[in-house]
Amino acid sequence: MCYPVKCSTCSKTTWAGCGRHVPSVYANVPAGQACTCKPWPGVELPKKENSSDAKTETNATPTPEAGSVTK
Repeated sequence: MCYPVKCSTCSKTTWAGCGRHVPSVYANVPAGQACTCKPWPGVELPKKENSSDAKTETNATPTPEAGSVTK
């Protein structure tokens, strides 16, 4: 049986056990709290690239300054 444990490297949630129940452990980990220091067999993890791209796009979007006039 597999069960959640705290990663000693990143302090996020990872798994321990036989390896046959990893998807059920992952399903109960809140978004963004799953450790990626070791693989999660049977689970397709979100790509790290997408997370950094989303942050870049958000930061790259200009916002109008207070009091500015747009045409």
